[in-house]
Amino acid sequence: MIIGLTGSYCSGKDTVAEYIVEAYGYGHYSLSDVIRDVMKSEGVEPTRENLIIFGTNLRAQNGNGVLAKKVLSLMKEGQNYCITSIRHSDEVTELKKRKDFILINVDAPQSVRFERMKKRQRPGDPETLEKFIELEKKESQTSGSGQQLVKTAEMSDITFINDYNDLEALKAGVDKLLNKISEDYV
Repeated sequence: MIIGLTGSYCSGKDTVAEYIVEAYGYGHYSLSDVIRDVMKSEGVEPTRENLIIFGTNLRAQNGNGVLAKKVLSLMKEGQNYCITSIRHSDEVTELKKRKDFILINVDAPQSVRFERMKKRQRPGDPETLEKFIELEKKESQTSGSGQQLVKTAEMSDITFINDYNDLEALKAGVDKLLNKISEDYV
C-alpha cells in the first residue's frame, strides 16, 4: 500500500508520516526531497521560498507530475510506503495510477496550525497571521506548475483532522485511521 499525505501548512503531515514509518514499518519518500537534491547539486540553500521556486520550475520544465514519477521509480514491489509533500494535482494523478495508492488530506483549524508554526520557530516562517494566510493563498494556485494544495485536498480519498493537542492522542487517531483504511480499501 502507498499512503500519500497532502494538506495545509502546519497541519502535521510530517508528524503523521513519521509515526506511520516508525510504528508500521513503511518506507518514506518526500517529493520535497527530490527538489532538495536538485538544489543541493546546484548549491542553492533549501529555504521554504527556494523549495517553492525550484519545485515550480521543475514541474514547468519536466511536467507537473515529475516529482511523483521520480519517487514511484524508486519504490520496490511488495513494500508499503508513505509519500509526503504532495502539492500538485498532477502529482496526485500520477500516484493514483497505482491501484494501491490512497491519498489522505491532513488538516487542522487555521488557528491551531498558526500556533504550531509559531512554536516550531523555523527560519522564514511568517510572523503574523496575515502573512500566514498570504502564504497559504500563494500555495493554492488552481492552474500552472505552482503548488495547488486546495486541488490536491479535493482529490483526497480521506480527510484526517489533526486538531490533537498531544502526540499520544495523534498516534491513537492515526491508528484508528489506518485500521479504517485496512477495512475499507485493502
